[in-house]
Amino acid sequence: LDTGGVAWNLLDDDDADPLDDNTLLEAENDRRAALEAAAAVLDDTSRSAKGDGNNAPGSSALDPGAFAGESSDVARLPLQIQFCLTQAEYNACHSEKIPLHLALRDWMALAVPLAHGVWDTASWERGNHRTDDDGYRNEVYMSMLQKCLDAADPFNRFSDRECYYYPLEEGEAKRKRRRVGTSAVPQLVSDNSDSGNESPLVVVSRVFFSLRLALDMQRGKNFAPPPKLSFGGY
Repeated sequence: LDTGGVAWNLLDDDDADPLDDNTLLEAENDRRAALEAAAAVLDDTSRSAKGDGNNAPGSSALDPGAFAGESSDVARLPLQIQFCLTQAEYNACHSEKIPLHLALRDWMALAVPLAHGVWDTASWERGNHRTDDDGYRNEVYMSMLQKCLDAADPFNRFSDRECYYYPLEEGEAKRKRRRVGTSAVPQLVSDNSDSGNESPLVVVSRVFFSLRLALDMQRGKNFAPPPKLSFGGY
């Protein structure tokens, strides 16, 4: 996933996410290949049905965007985003059982691409008529931003020390910081930072700010017009 150069990763082996990103990427490629093959078959079938106007040009019964509803909105997204959303929402529903630092790890996996990555409006928004630079409101993007922010609420928006420090062990005077690898986009790096590495709390704070800013910017845009309807050539 595109993260815009921002990274936040737990470095301890015990805290690593067991599901490798390559696994989700391979699954995404397999899914796209299957949809393209099925769509090609459906298109051939539609061409052979003379005078049949049930399938509008540019649409497919196997295309998740052909159906309305929140489930189809999520189905249009890459599997990596779908998985990150599911994991973040699961953690939020079981906040009493999920360690704070692991909940933060899973939340950042969703939040960073939403806050700093590029949103593919043409592929991920409703309808087949949108472009990345049309200037209209991205409603699916807004929904994802809000879901992401909501998933952080049960964890006090990750402001507790347990997110960033190990538990205090017997005989220790102060807690040790968790091992977290971070990087920030160059224009956000302060002059006294070390090669773009910033404290985990600073990176998390900037992600929260970027999510809220993106949501406010989308709210200020107009709704996109509906796609043009086609009725079998008439």
